[in-house]
Amino acid sequence: MAFWSNMDVEPKRQHRWYVTFDSNNNILNQIRYAVKKVSKPSAKIGSVQHKYLNHFFNFPGRLEWQDVTISFASISQPDATQLLDIITSRAGYKVPTTPNELETIGKTKFNASIGTVTITQVNPNGDNIEEWKLFKPFFTDIKYGDLDYSNEEIVEIQCTIKYDWASLNGNRSGGAPTP
Repeated sequence: MAFWSNMDVEPKRQHRWYVTFDSNNNILNQIRYAVKKVSKPSAKIGSVQHKYLNHFFNFPGRLEWQDVTISFASISQPDATQLLDIITSRAGYKVPTTPNELETIGKTKFNASIGTVTITQVNPNGDNIEEWKLFKPFFTDIKYGDLDYSNEEIVEIQCTIKYDWASLNGNRSGGAPTP
């Protein structure tokens, strides 16, 4: 028997998706078409072990959202590298020119420059079938790519995004998602 034998059900495909950045002044939407790859949110549930006499009992602990990685093709119009540099600048990073530079990177500033990140999967007709929203995101890692004379591939910029929580299909109440 073949792996996929039900012709009435369309599986979710890895190549049908897009990412948006919801912010009033978000410049990342200018290069959202250059997003090559993104990982969907994932969660890790810790465990707590309790000892009672000669026995061990395990209980679920806290849920911890894992980082999401996103890869952009490094394009030049608009310049993706420069736009990411502007995002970190808006978040508070300034090249120190004097000892009196006191501004620092802040979560509120990052959130204002990135906004809510939305990862949307679509069906063959372009209808939304799964939507993840990442709340209070900020970059923890930006890799501007590698250069190599023996390779003609497009330079890829990779970013790691940390966030406070994610919601599936707009579900924030903790109940079952709406179909």
